[in-house]
Amino acid sequence: MSVHFLQVSDTHWSRNRIAGEVDSKERTERLCEWIRGLDMPIDFVVHTGDLVHGGQRADDDGTSTAEVLQRFLELPYPFHAVVGNHDHRDVWPKWMGMRSGQPLTHRSDRWAYHFVCENERCVVLDARDSVDIDPRGCICDEQLQAIRLLLEQTTEPITLFSHYPPLPLDCEWIDQSMLMVNGVELHELLSRFSDRVRGVFFGHVHRPVALQRDGVLYASTGSVSLHFPNGPQDRAAQVQSDAISFANYVRLGDEGTLIKTQWIAW
Repeated sequence: MSVHFLQVSDTHWSRNRIAGEVDSKERTERLCEWIRGLDMPIDFVVHTGDLVHGGQRADDDGTSTAEVLQRFLELPYPFHAVVGNHDHRDVWPKWMGMRSGQPLTHRSDRWAYHFVCENERCVVLDARDSVDIDPRGCICDEQLQAIRLLLEQTTEPITLFSHYPPLPLDCEWIDQSMLMVNGVELHELLSRFSDRVRGVFFGHVHRPVALQRDGVLYASTGSVSLHFPNGPQDRAAQVQSDAISFANYVRLGDEGTLIKTQWIAW
């Protein structure tokens, strides 16, 4: 039995244009229309963070978060979402519940949970930390401990979803400012159970990237709304507003983890 999911990320929904010229609201609306028109098996859709563009601001009232979540929750598939550094975490429980999952820890200030689809266990992480380290992330000790217990006490294969990449990606600006600060600790834990870890799927870097280390697969999807360079010599997140959105169509199963990156031209 295989599980199929669609990964989208970094919609940066806003009523106003962002980065000068990008209509992220329209791109997100059109993405949802594209998803409704897909003719392929999909067990769930997961958004790996930054649903909105300004949800982290102190004056944000959560309205934009409610609007975009409503669009995704109206899709004909179960929907899961990861907190990104631009998101308004406090309004999520009202709209999301736990999406038929179980809390990963007892911390009410983190949006982390796990659920089972067929025989695959999926873990939604919340590595958003203080503004002092933003836009980097940090996964709290409670989540690391909970992941360890899941790996030790359950038998299903495990897939994890994060906003932040745990490991360096051979790009100067990404590796300096966008990683999970304790991602190596997470990787060391996962690598001990690499035969059961299907993959770690993340966003934040706005381009599709894949890395395999010590038997653990890490993969991102590109942004729906705007893109950044990721070459080894790139030193800054210069906005590239080309009219393309990305998504990953993923199959999990005993045959391995298969990722088909989708380019959606507008």
